[in-house]
Amino acid sequence: MPSLTIASPRLFESVPAPRLREGVGRSSGGPVVMVVSESPLMRLAMGRELAPAYGLIHAQGVASAGRRMELGAMPAAVVVDLDSVERSGSYAFLARLVERDFEGPRVLVSSRLSPDLAEAFRGSCRTHFALARPWRPGALRALMASVLGASAPLRAAVGR
Repeated sequence: MPSLTIASPRLFESVPAPRLREGVGRSSGGPVVMVVSESPLMRLAMGRELAPAYGLIHAQGVASAGRRMELGAMPAAVVVDLDSVERSGSYAFLARLVERDFEGPRVLVSSRLSPDLAEAFRGSCRTHFALARPWRPGALRALMASVLGASAPLRAAVGR
């Protein structure tokens, strides 16, 4: 009969919790931006636009974004796709950002915004910025550079 061996005590040692990777692509040295959308194609489009200059945290919807922030992810800015199925959840997420004293800019992306309305909204607020979808190539990157204080002027984002 084979002898019974007890598991190594090392198996029962506690291990530190894994840290949330805040900056995929952090090697660029740029700020970290959280992109929030239920649509994988939308997250991909936003990520491709921002990737070389910014670190990215992808969140599949506002519930995922909330959990990531509770775990300690602190992006410099948040881009939220308002064309999600749970639109009321998007508004609640934006309210929670205020409750948590999140000071970074929030970029709201929606196909329901006209480019003129988005531009007018951009100039009226210091924390929330709008971008009509679909946007021109480079528009999201230029808007992000403008709201985070980088050198790209906002007018380049709207083509003027």
